[in-house]
Amino acid sequence: MKLDKKGKRYLVASILIVIIVCSFFVVFKVITDKKEDELPVERYEPNDVLINEFDYSFLKLEASDKNLIYSPLSIKYALSMLREGANGSSKKELDDILSETSLTKYTNIKDVLSLANSVFIRETYKDHVKDSYLKSIKDLYDAEVFYDKFENASNINSWISEKTFNIINNMVSDTYFENPNLEMILVNALAIDMEWDNPFEGEKTYSSDFTKSNGDKVSVAMMNQTTDSKKYKYYQDDDYTLVSMPLKKYQDTELEFVAVLPKNENLKDFVTDNEFEENLKSLLEKMNNVSNKKVNISIPRFEYDYSIELAKDMNLLGVLDIFSPSKADFSRISDTGLYVSDMLHKADIKFSERGIKAAAATVIFMTDKSEIVEPEEIEYLRFDKPFIYIIKDAKTDEVWFVGSVNEPLLWEDAKNDYKYE
Repeated sequence: MKLDKKGKRYLVASILIVIIVCSFFVVFKVITDKKEDELPVERYEPNDVLINEFDYSFLKLEASDKNLIYSPLSIKYALSMLREGANGSSKKELDDILSETSLTKYTNIKDVLSLANSVFIRETYKDHVKDSYLKSIKDLYDAEVFYDKFENASNINSWISEKTFNIINNMVSDTYFENPNLEMILVNALAIDMEWDNPFEGEKTYSSDFTKSNGDKVSVAMMNQTTDSKKYKYYQDDDYTLVSMPLKKYQDTELEFVAVLPKNENLKDFVTDNEFEENLKSLLEKMNNVSNKKVNISIPRFEYDYSIELAKDMNLLGVLDIFSPSKADFSRISDTGLYVSDMLHKADIKFSERGIKAAAATVIFMTDKSEIVEPEEIEYLRFDKPFIYIIKDAKTDEVWFVGSVNEPLLWEDAKNDYKYE
């Protein structure tokens, strides 16, 4: 079929339109795919209040309907020792998180208060750790330095157990020591075993209902106390109940226990609110107004432990480079190239009529990135077809024998040479 000039022009125009439309969709798809590839991984963005108030960050990150306990002090001590060895972006990340953290040096009290820091170093890595770093963590954090064969977790677990009054045991798994490039471990451990300034009486503890977050009621061991002591602070309105109960003063250390109960709001919603820090600060300030009234306190006994996936939470708080073999900079510790391969945190508490017994430990694992062993590629060589061979002098290449194998010895003929019991 022949087309006239007008028909030819129409056909050419139609083809051009099809090409343009197809090109548009191809370009659109490429751009769309690129945008999808460039979408950042969603992560939790802490507000300025939380960054400046590091102590409550993990309360928000770990918020759930389960029991929770962690020690901001333990985490800050471990991270501060890590910061002493950091440079560049690694130091900036830790500076941003810790801000102007000032850590109190507590005096250990036998069987009452323990706070200790340590660094475990692989014996063969000893000469790679800078003396200036070891001096700084000894001077600033009273850290103990141990040189260990890193055969298993026995020594580090024993140290943690001792420093936590045997509350936290077997925290570190032996599997960590299967990594031949694990070179250093930073550890903080702390514990208290303190009595109330005014203990609860056991005979006033009885079964009472406790309403869980899902609305279910359970019977719990409810402790009770009535006091007019001016050491007790409290605040109560239609929305909140707060109380501060003092523990005994030991030497120069005096701790207190503060409970905060939102009456009309789910606890998880309360702590994850963007204005949580400001609300809490306001409530604590109101609690400082002491009343002359007697106070009756009913509070349940509890005891449990809790472990935080600390590395994951630090990522969510924006700390990323220290975990990257290519970006971490701990050149103030060693020039070999270290990065943080994992972080652990565990805490335990027993809250009773007598007082509070609680402990926590933070462990930071540091791996040598410059000596990461790449998996070996294995070549499997099977001589399962006829082959030749040469027997020669290895030094002079003088050939002694040359041969070929086409008919190897049959198993039927050879099996009697192999006696298996």
